[in-house]
Amino acid sequence: MTNPPPSPNQSSTGGYQPPPPPPAHMPPPAPGPQMAPPAYPYRMSRPRTGIWRTLGLLVFIGVIGFNLLILLAMVGGLGVLSGGNQNPHGLVEYQRESGGDGKVAVISVDGVIMEGGGGGLFGGGVDPVALVTDSLKQAADDDSVHAVILEVNSPGGGVTASDFVHHEIVKFQKDTKKPVVVYMKDLAASGGYYISAPADYIVANETTLTGSIGVIIQGFNFHGTLTEVVKGQDATIKAGNNKAMGSMFADPESEEYAEGRALLQDLVDEMHGHFKDIVKDGRGPKLSKDWESFADGRVMSARQAEKIGLIDKIGYFEDAKKEAERLAGSDNLTVVEYGRQVGLGALLGMNAKDVKPKVEQAMAEQMRAELQEQLRLYPGRPMAIWMP
Repeated sequence: MTNPPPSPNQSSTGGYQPPPPPPAHMPPPAPGPQMAPPAYPYRMSRPRTGIWRTLGLLVFIGVIGFNLLILLAMVGGLGVLSGGNQNPHGLVEYQRESGGDGKVAVISVDGVIMEGGGGGLFGGGVDPVALVTDSLKQAADDDSVHAVILEVNSPGGGVTASDFVHHEIVKFQKDTKKPVVVYMKDLAASGGYYISAPADYIVANETTLTGSIGVIIQGFNFHGTLTEVVKGQDATIKAGNNKAMGSMFADPESEEYAEGRALLQDLVDEMHGHFKDIVKDGRGPKLSKDWESFADGRVMSARQAEKIGLIDKIGYFEDAKKEAERLAGSDNLTVVEYGRQVGLGALLGMNAKDVKPKVEQAMAEQMRAELQEQLRLYPGRPMAIWMP
């Protein structure tokens, strides 16, 4: 019987022969169908990149959308998102206290009364003249508004700006017959009192400072500094002897300077007389006989102001509301507040009461800076303002 041929791993003598080592470099597999890879005890999964790609796309879209919303907020285009009613001028109505069907509208005058004002992301620098004008127009057009409360917290401001606000209040009273009540907060001095005088009733807080019935033109004189310290020389060119009256570079010992000051004094006295006429027309028989002796620019407490008839009552906002309801012949009025669209604050759905504490300090700093800049550039501007 023929023996089978030896296996590759078996020698001809029957012993075990180890297989030859593989070559250092295996040749590439021949073309054709390939064998399946060997099974492993576990299966390697592919990286799950889909969820991260989706999240990254959502973040990207969110960032773009948020920036677009901020841009719209900065240009005042998001009144609808604020939860209030908005007119074409960006005026928004917020509900402050719930009540019946009728409304009493609150208009706040905060800070220096000057025309113009910066914008800003958080709504700082609101123009008080335009705000009062637009607010009174809305209150006049709204039949559900029975009365207006003017919340004043101001040291005053420009004479003309204060006169504009005063004019709008008097016009509103005449056209609508709706009562206007003033509630004075920390400060209602000078121009702040100027705009308060025509009110049907004035309520001041116990700690309010008011009065300061006067006009001031602030100025500086650097003549000695320029000529003695830095050797400067006035090179002003003018036509008209009094064209530079009040100039900070004029020689205070010259006749021209003295004449200019006299002319400016006449202007201030005339404006002061007009201020007193405003008070007399607004308060009428409520004033004491000697009230003009207190109209010398002094600031006074609420108690002092009450004694001479500059205010009617010392109290709080609820007292002002009761007087407004009494004068309007209505009870349980809903308190609404008018305000400008407040940028990012309105975008996030905050109402006026929520936004105000967050921006009050920034607004005050901005207004102080703007006032200092106004006085620096225009030191001869007449101001109805109290600045201790």
